[in-house]
Amino acid sequence: MSKHRHKIRTAKKRHETLPQSGKPMSQTRKSALLITLVAALAGIPFALGKHFEFNSPCAFDGGAYVYSAAHILDGAEIGVEEIPSAQLGTLLVNMLGVKLFGFNDFGPKLIQMLLQAGALVLMFIAIRRLFGSILPAAVAVIVASVYLSAPLIAKYGNVKEQYMIAFMIAGASCFVLYELNGKWPLALAAGALASFAPLFKQTGMSVIGAIGLYVVAQPFLKHKTFKQMGRDILLLLAGLALAMAPLYIWILGWDVQMNLPYSFVGYVFAKFIPAGSEAAQAAPDYIGASRKLVSFSEQWPRVLRYYRLLMLPIALALGAIVVRLLRLAWPRIAGRKIEPKNYDRFVLLFAVWWLLDMAFVWISPRSYEQYYLPLNASAAMLGGYLVITYWQAARNADSAGRRIAALALALIAMVGMSWHIFFGITTSPHSGTKYPRPARGYLQKLDEIADRREKKAKGPWEVVGEYIRNNSQPNDKMYVWGWYPGMYVAAGRFSSASKACTLPRPAVGEMKQIVAQLIEEFTREMPKFIVDSRKLHIPTDRPPYVLWPVVPKGFAQMANNGFIPNNDRIIETYDKQWADMLKTRFDEAEALRYQALAPLRKFIRDNYDVVEPDQYVAIKDGVFLIIHRQFSQHVLFQRKQTPKP
Repeated sequence: MSKHRHKIRTAKKRHETLPQSGKPMSQTRKSALLITLVAALAGIPFALGKHFEFNSPCAFDGGAYVYSAAHILDGAEIGVEEIPSAQLGTLLVNMLGVKLFGFNDFGPKLIQMLLQAGALVLMFIAIRRLFGSILPAAVAVIVASVYLSAPLIAKYGNVKEQYMIAFMIAGASCFVLYELNGKWPLALAAGALASFAPLFKQTGMSVIGAIGLYVVAQPFLKHKTFKQMGRDILLLLAGLALAMAPLYIWILGWDVQMNLPYSFVGYVFAKFIPAGSEAAQAAPDYIGASRKLVSFSEQWPRVLRYYRLLMLPIALALGAIVVRLLRLAWPRIAGRKIEPKNYDRFVLLFAVWWLLDMAFVWISPRSYEQYYLPLNASAAMLGGYLVITYWQAARNADSAGRRIAALALALIAMVGMSWHIFFGITTSPHSGTKYPRPARGYLQKLDEIADRREKKAKGPWEVVGEYIRNNSQPNDKMYVWGWYPGMYVAAGRFSSASKACTLPRPAVGEMKQIVAQLIEEFTREMPKFIVDSRKLHIPTDRPPYVLWPVVPKGFAQMANNGFIPNNDRIIETYDKQWADMLKTRFDEAEALRYQALAPLRKFIRDNYDVVEPDQYVAIKDGVFLIIHRQFSQHVLFQRKQTPKP
């Protein structure tokens, strides 16, 4: 009998130690299904965004990054033969991409995709663990995926803001995970990842500033001791040092002519030094120079138009801040204490990060669309707090009907606030002008890419590049006047000049230096082709700085509209009239820039012929534009053939 009881007791123990089916297993299955659904909802816009980017070659900044990377890998000395426009982080990513996949933008875009995918996964893990629920993590990662991939602001893929955002998200996520479990390697990772963000663009300091303020505030908010705060700071700084050390060794050890990481901090502090000092005069004044071209009265409605289009992430972020403030104030208002949550304190971290991202939009008066990318990532993570608060309130409703209604209301509101992101907008956020039809949504971009692929269409700048490629040898050089560096990538050729493209609108003194340096470098190595991109720069109401002017019929007894003849007397008359017009219509600086460009115009006329396939001329508002059926507004010059002896 006792032997029988022993067998029963042993069987019970064995049964208790076996994995139990039922609720735990069904909960695991439910979580897996929810995660799969989230992955699909976040993955679809993410995949669409990458489809757009891989099928949208970039004529502008992305082309400049690829060109600099390829030129350096070909042996050009940084700072001497190649002066890149890219920040250190962007340059290194592009060098890796070009090294792996050749002289094109596929590699950098692929790296950006992998970085951003990894960052979104980290975001999901961090937000889920922070709030203990899949729902806020799902909303955060879906909103981030939709808006970071949105054609409205995402640009062409090889964009410094996109790289920066990936490191910002990854750094913030690792820091949140460190705060939750205290594992020091996560603090090192947070410091290292966040430290890379400003290497792509200085506004990446927003996440570093947010983490720093959060860490310092913890002892004062009674969440940690000062000793723990000191440990956190040391771990974060150690992560930063480990990440930056190889870069300092590379730049200093190999005498690379590039700015050291975080050298921009010195320029910022120089602004606080008395104006007459050498340090203050040497500090770059990008903001001041830009403000002269774009007034605040022009900037602020543009920024507000973009804010309105990004109403969903902004509403999530603002709602989270309001809820947190109400929770803090409620005991005094209602006289009833609210039980604090562990995640309440993280609102400070996310809110400071988001507010800095919102503020940094105002730094540059140019307000390009990609400037609005970062605020969506920080808003998505901050919005998780609003989502979990709303979800808990809905779960506490006294009936299932009210819970369903609350969730339906939230879903409808989110869809309504993001509808234009998918189906297009009707007004330009940059200029405020009406579009003839909805544009710049996911739907329109899909049609645009499909049409481009079906017709095998190419932009005029690509046509110029391919013409140069087909009519030159790999060792031949070229030069592009105006900000169209993508032409180098399309042509697969390098520049004779150390600065492959000109600045948008330099100061008069700088224009003279640019012209003198170009002529000196061209004299040493004459490019076979020179392209006058005729690119309009901010402010766009001013004519571009052309290398070979076009004059109307009747000028100097010309029978037709066309390029000004290479005649000193005619050119002198035209230059004086054009400079007087610029001075009268705009300002004296505009006339002086045109005059400073005269030596380069003469160099072109003396040494180059115009390539004119199927050319005709259009005149608009007193500005003469060259229109080619193949090259559009771009004008291509080819070096004159050397006469045979």
